[in-house]
Amino acid sequence: MQKIPLLLIFLGHVWVDTSQGILPVVLVKLKELFSLNYFQVGLVMMVLNLTSSVIQPVFGYVSDHLCTGWFVPVGILWTALMIGLLGWAPSYPVVVLLVGFAGLGTAAFHPRAMMAVYLISGSRRGLGAAIFTTGGNLGFALGPIVGSLLVLGLGMHATLGLLIPGLLLFLVIFFYPGDFLKREAVRQDASPGDLQENVRPIPWKSLIAVCLIVTLRSWVYLSFITYLPMFLQTQGVHLKTASLMLTLFLVGGAAAGLYGGHLSDRVGRRGVIWVSHLIYPLLASMMILSKGPGQWILALTSGAALLASFSVTIVLTQELLPRHLGLASGLILGLGFGTGGLGSALSGYLADKLGLYQTVWILAFAPLLAVILTAFIRTKPEIYQASPAD
Repeated sequence: MQKIPLLLIFLGHVWVDTSQGILPVVLVKLKELFSLNYFQVGLVMMVLNLTSSVIQPVFGYVSDHLCTGWFVPVGILWTALMIGLLGWAPSYPVVVLLVGFAGLGTAAFHPRAMMAVYLISGSRRGLGAAIFTTGGNLGFALGPIVGSLLVLGLGMHATLGLLIPGLLLFLVIFFYPGDFLKREAVRQDASPGDLQENVRPIPWKSLIAVCLIVTLRSWVYLSFITYLPMFLQTQGVHLKTASLMLTLFLVGGAAAGLYGGHLSDRVGRRGVIWVSHLIYPLLASMMILSKGPGQWILALTSGAALLASFSVTIVLTQELLPRHLGLASGLILGLGFGTGGLGSALSGYLADKLGLYQTVWILAFAPLLAVILTAFIRTKPEIYQASPAD
């Protein structure tokens, strides 16, 4: 494992998602400035979701066929620049345009960065993927804080402050000595046996199973983020307390995502996916039924169980598609956020029709389907062996 390049990509991921993460704070001020309605605000978020998540597989496919290591540093700088210019936008259409361009920078960065992480992590790919995804979780957590400091503390034009770390990271990564951004999925010096391995058929059954697991988990995760505070309010919990409990849920998920990737290097990818989705319904059910201090502990542990397999599914998909690392990365990262966003809308529909209480119970038990899907995943033992990148 190459630690310095991994650290640089981790920091880049932190800042890309921090740049995106200030948008909710900026939108509050833009709504006042341009007298926007809620649909117009929602449209901005939809544009970001489409350009940053849904089209990631396209950038991943491109990265598999062209030398696109520059996507990593440029994606960091581009995202920071586009979001940074929001504070200077003269009109609402310009806001939508800038957000759309920012999403393209994000979509270019993630698959190529995840490919690089895979190639520099050696036999510790699970840990490498976990470190990378933790950077994103940290970035989204920092986003509202950075946004408040810039916009609320210094004014709208201060959004350009995002450029300072973005430019610094761009320069350090772009000019870093070494070839970690030039490595490709198939090495030119590969032996005939390696090349024969690399042209094996795509394992469609396993790939579809992993994608369905990611879709299911993302639906539950983003729906809980959206509706958990509302549900707790209906149970008599104060909104401030409910928000803190949601933060604990997210913290548990971030911590477990890091450890889950490391654990999967030792016990296997399928085992971590299977156990995490089996434990989550039990912990979520206990959280729904609990009151008082115990509910706080269950919020932490249920979040941990749900997201323990987050980085694991990314690296597993890369191992299923060794010649298409960019596509694999974009497919899982884009699929997760894209379908998760659609799933939260479905959860809202169910809550309107069935009631929020019943919908929360559905979300608690839905991950059991992932336990069944895990049985359709087939992996090869040798994918966990050490590689020259160690």
